[in-house]
This record gives sequence, C-alpha cells and structure tokens, in this order.
Amino acid sequence: MDASAEQELEAVTRFFVGMGAVASQAEVMAQQLLKRASQISAERNITKVAAVDLLLRNITEARAGRTPKHFHK
Repeated sequence: MDASAEQELEAVTRFFVGMGAVASQAEVMAQQLLKRASQISAERNITKVAAVDLLLRNITEARAGRTPKHFHK
C-alpha cells in the first residue's frame, strides 16, 4: 500500500472511530468503503474522492435517521 492509500485508510478509519466504532472494526469498514468507492468511481466515471464523499454522506445521513436525497424517487 502506498503512502497516499495509507493516508486515505487512516482518515476513513478515524471517521468511523469518531462515530463510535472500535478501532479494529473501523479499519475493516474503512477498507470496505474505500474498495466500494473505487468501484463506484469506475462505474460512474467520477473521482475516487467524489465517490468517498458520496459514501460518507450516505453514512452520515443514515446515522442521523435521514434517507439520502438521491435515494428518493
């Protein structure tokens, strides 16, 4: 893993720890989120940063009990 990928993983792991996850589980969730962000960026032809932003916003909205706007029909 290069330095940039390691920094991404650490930042997303901190996000999940800040939301109350245990550090070891937060790292697993961060790895999964980053993998999905890579998939979304390829599928939608957007940057990985935009995909991570989308996923983190979805998580934040869901945690607050709100349905993300793009989920509405």
